[in-house]
Amino acid sequence: MIYLLIFFISIIIGFINTLAGSGSLVMLPILMKMGLSANIANGTNRVAIFFQSLTGMLIFLQEKKLDWRKNLLPLIFPAILGGLIGAYFSTQMKADDLKFFIIILMFVMLGIVILKPEKWLKTKENEVLRLHHFSTWLLMFAAGFYGGFIQASVGVVLLSILVLQVRYDLTEANSLKVLVIGAYALPVLCIFIWQGQVDWFWGIFTAFGQSIGAYIGAKFASVSPKAKIYTYYLLIFVILISIMQFLWT
Repeated sequence: MIYLLIFFISIIIGFINTLAGSGSLVMLPILMKMGLSANIANGTNRVAIFFQSLTGMLIFLQEKKLDWRKNLLPLIFPAILGGLIGAYFSTQMKADDLKFFIIILMFVMLGIVILKPEKWLKTKENEVLRLHHFSTWLLMFAAGFYGGFIQASVGVVLLSILVLQVRYDLTEANSLKVLVIGAYALPVLCIFIWQGQVDWFWGIFTAFGQSIGAYIGAKFASVSPKAKIYTYYLLIFVILISIMQFLWT
């Protein structure tokens, strides 16, 4: 019964991660309840992150919501570099040191999302993208570092950067968020494997469920005319859950 419940939760987490983020805030405590240490749970979670990101990318490509022809290296390269460094640091220390910073970050982003809804919901067809700004590279490196370190809520962080800094439309930002996470997820996973911090049973088990959720989430984001609105409100919801999770643990 417990396995069926965790599998069902994994599907929901994959869906939430694909549309917004913060699913790891739920998955990490579950893995720890199953007897994994914090470090092993953090590494094990990366197996599911990689496969759900790969699934989401394939669906967004299939639905033509993700364009490989665009020069996306300014987004991907600094995130991979940051992810590798963050993952290595994560294997050497406890993630609790970032707790206070994460709570403050979540409150700031909640304020930005609620007070400036027009920045998230408007169509940005004529916007000039800030792909080559140094601030964009720095922010993507920081997001990659954070994702490599702990992963929880990195989807929210990336969406904020892609929409508010780079100026992507929320729908396109969602597909790019999945691409960026998928790009750094494999090398980050390799670091945790190298350090012996992956439980393969739970990694593969949850990866299967989260991949199903990612498939459903990417399909929904690609075909629903109201996907942008639903994503916006889901984003607010997951930020609130993130804040409560960090305050109560």
